[in-house]
Amino acid sequence: MKLLLSILLAGLLGILAFLGPIGIYILCAIIVGVIFRSFILISEVHKQVVPPNSNDRVEDAYERYIKERDEKETEN
Repeated sequence: MKLLLSILLAGLLGILAFLGPIGIYILCAIIVGVIFRSFILISEVHKQVVPPNSNDRVEDAYERYIKERDEKETEN
């Protein structure tokens, strides 16, 4: 049922796009809305997949580098 509704809606939007600037405006608004919604969904998936403390390894490596650099400077 959703597929049939989507097909009919796409056909209606196609007809509106050929009728003038109002149809093109509606079509562009729908496309921008879909792109915006997909960015929101990608952001939500990213928040669930990547833990908030995932940068700890990078910070640990940086702190270890600073410590080793300071040790080498004190030896010289």
